[in-house]
Amino acid sequence: MSADDPLVTPRFLTITASALFYFTSFAMLLPTLPRYIEDELAGSKTEVGIIVGAFGISAALVRPLLGRVGDIYGRRILLVGGALSSGLLILLYPVWASIPVLLGLRILTGVGESGAFVGAATAIQDMAPDHRRGEASSYFSLSIYVGLGVGPFLGEYLADNYNFDGVVRTSFAMSLVASILAFAIPNKPPIAVIDAPAERSRRFLHRASVLPGILLTLSLLGFVGYTTFLALYLDDLTNGEASAGTVFLVYAAIVVVFRLSFASLPDKLGARRGSMLAFGFIALGLAVVAAWPSLVGVYVGTSILALGVAFNYPALFLFVMADTEPHERSHSVASFGFFFDIAGALGAPFLGVIIDATGSERPAFAAGAISSLIALIGVRLMKDPSLARSVPE
Repeated sequence: MSADDPLVTPRFLTITASALFYFTSFAMLLPTLPRYIEDELAGSKTEVGIIVGAFGISAALVRPLLGRVGDIYGRRILLVGGALSSGLLILLYPVWASIPVLLGLRILTGVGESGAFVGAATAIQDMAPDHRRGEASSYFSLSIYVGLGVGPFLGEYLADNYNFDGVVRTSFAMSLVASILAFAIPNKPPIAVIDAPAERSRRFLHRASVLPGILLTLSLLGFVGYTTFLALYLDDLTNGEASAGTVFLVYAAIVVVFRLSFASLPDKLGARRGSMLAFGFIALGLAVVAAWPSLVGVYVGTSILALGVAFNYPALFLFVMADTEPHERSHSVASFGFFFDIAGALGAPFLGVIIDATGSERPAFAAGAISSLIALIGVRLMKDPSLARSVPE
């Protein structure tokens, strides 16, 4: 792709739409699955955290391997296969009303989730010039956060009117649409991938992703736990009268507005300053929720949290892409995603244990804020990568 070519093309939009359908189907479970585990399966907060975060275990293990598959065989197979397999597995969640079975299904779902994310994210990077990678990542990630806003709202509506079976059936249908739209991705990998050497592909994790990935995990531990326990926290605060879907909708709207309005901001601020800004807002948002136990506190804290998440991934991603060759993009994206999965696998169980030990969600949210502050200290010690070689004269 030349520097003068448009970034947002029909293919770009179709791939982003595929990701939107997939992430909406996945986000429908955010408020509904914890309630299903606690109400229908009589699970504890720790069991809720373990089951909700279980997909992160398998996703973390297979994501770098799937990245290599994408570099060799193309990105399409990852998004098509990942979205379809995830939908089929989610459809089975209520078939056997058992915590052990549900745990196993969640672990398997992680494999599909991993493939879908790597396929979509790498296909988008293939279409972006070096000096617009942060912008491309911002636009693409809108699919994640619009899905995160619409999905929980839709999931709560279906659970209230059609029970949990209605949630999983709709989730499957949307995953199916995502897999069909994913055929917009070229069947073969880019020419640079086909002709390039593979010296570094033998590593489990791409080295460019390791340090930014560790910071990503630290910054997201509290966020992941917050999304897992938000519905249950609101039930305790308001006796079940408040909608978690509405809170997610407000959160996603803020992320979308800021990503659309300031899509190029991560490129302008640079990886280091952008990440510090993001980590600070995430920590402050979680601290507000922990210190202000009311519905207003939830909305204020969530709004601040959204400002941080809006720039978290695009800013850190610049660290990764600055040291990644074109033929290693799937491996690099997958390796970076490994740390997102680690946050998913550890965040919910970690906060669940704190909640069971203290009898309240508030100390758990405070622990998440501290984790983000640790990430902020870490990124201050890093040097901002120079992208001058990628910017055209």
